[in-house]
Amino acid sequence: MTKFNGTSRPSLRAALLAFGWCNLVLGMIGAMVPVMPSMVFLLISLWCFSKGSERFHTWLYEHRVFGPSLRLWSEHRVIPRRAKLVTLGGIAFSVAVLVALTPEGSTLLFVYSGVNAVAALFILSRPSSAPENAPDLAHASAQAA
Repeated sequence: MTKFNGTSRPSLRAALLAFGWCNLVLGMIGAMVPVMPSMVFLLISLWCFSKGSERFHTWLYEHRVFGPSLRLWSEHRVIPRRAKLVTLGGIAFSVAVLVALTPEGSTLLFVYSGVNAVAALFILSRPSSAPENAPDLAHASAQAA
């Protein structure tokens, strides 16, 4: 488990908790809406909670649904195969929609496609399962795939 390294400043702690909860809500919506990402929001939420609340950090890190993927990423930088497929499908769909809706030669299309190509390459460069010497996380990776 990642170590809690919280802040002692009450105003910063409150801001981190608020931002963490907003990102958690966006991550939950993303888990239900096919073209919206979820993991990036969950990772931001986990980071905010790691600085703002040990209780919420532990709760999210050990969460029945989101915990396995968060642990795989935090401890091994793994993106499960199923998550890769869903994310890459969402990227392809969103680029296709933009191609259909924007004029040819649009700067927006060029920039958006480039950013998404870099994101897709990053996703593809990450391992899909935990190393063999991490049996509990390898099991979680197999379930998520």
